[in-house]
Amino acid sequence: MENQHIPQVDPTYVPSEYQVPYDVIDLPSQGLLYPNKKSTVKVEYLTAFDETVLSSPNISSNGGIMDILIERKVKELGFNPLDLLYSDRVAILLYLRTTAFGPEYTQLVYNDSTEKLEEGVIDLSQLKQKKLTVKPDEDGLFDFTLPQSGKTIKFRFLTGRDEKDIDVLDKNYMEKNKTDISNRLFFRLEKQVMSINGETDKIRISNILKNLSIIDSRKLRKYIGDIEPGIDFETEARMPGGASVSCFLRFNTSFFFPEL
Repeated sequence: MENQHIPQVDPTYVPSEYQVPYDVIDLPSQGLLYPNKKSTVKVEYLTAFDETVLSSPNISSNGGIMDILIERKVKELGFNPLDLLYSDRVAILLYLRTTAFGPEYTQLVYNDSTEKLEEGVIDLSQLKQKKLTVKPDEDGLFDFTLPQSGKTIKFRFLTGRDEKDIDVLDKNYMEKNKTDISNRLFFRLEKQVMSINGETDKIRISNILKNLSIIDSRKLRKYIGDIEPGIDFETEARMPGGASVSCFLRFNTSFFFPEL
């Protein structure tokens, strides 16, 4: 009996009907702050299987939904998704939301003509990306001189990992001090600032930051916000009567729970 040829099957082959559609999207940071300079990412669409995440009360209530969705849907990144800049994560989440539920998003908006809060419809497809236009130094840091004290600051942008650390820090702070007052704004600044007048010790930096004038701290935060890449959430909402009202898109966990 002659030997029959047995065709070899590629173990990585997936039939087309089982493949999840995806797009390659541009990152607002253009990858300039990543070691591999990854400027685009492959992102799969949300599927019926992903509804297990969206419908889990424990995950949706604590904000973990965003971490899980990015971990599931971002492919071929080359590094841990938690190390994506927060601004790039937001761009990915906006893509997931828009492709899953469509571009229309409803939220309460202040209507100047009626002087009331009313439901307005925002077209998510009209939101624009803010690209990184200020060049970082070789360490991925940016410079700013405080206007009042004259101190020179070097700072960085926050990642998803940083945001998780800040959540823990703030929760522990409120529990330890038995207070409902959040210290999140200061913890963010501590994470962002890497040196002050050449001082890189984090404890000393923290002490200096605690004693900054409000003018210096506000100007620093404003500058960081101005140059940080991401999504421009300043937009317009269509009101019931057809008029358009300027508004700001509120991006939070409820973003992924529209009424279909």
